[in-house]
Amino acid sequence: MNTIIKLIRNKKLAFKISLFYVSLGTLSVCSIYPKDLFYGDWSLYGLLFTFPVSVVSFSFRYTESNLLYPVFIIQVIMLFTTFFLLSLFIKDKKI
Repeated sequence: MNTIIKLIRNKKLAFKISLFYVSLGTLSVCSIYPKDLFYGDWSLYGLLFTFPVSVVSFSFRYTESNLLYPVFIIQVIMLFTTFFLLSLFIKDKKI
């Protein structure tokens, strides 16, 4: 657990970008149905923009519309996956 926290501290930019991107995808997935709180046309555009990280959550939400906690679990897994992939591409600044 300490190694993950140290990695997050060392790669703050990658974590912030992945957190924003996956959070937008989560909000879009949770706003698909008309009974949802933030329902609107924007959720389609949000899903298209965040397609790589929201496709699994969208397919789960499409099949089971009443349960939201599995969507959050899937998105947390996608957050760490996205963070580790971005941390490979974003280099640290040498001071």
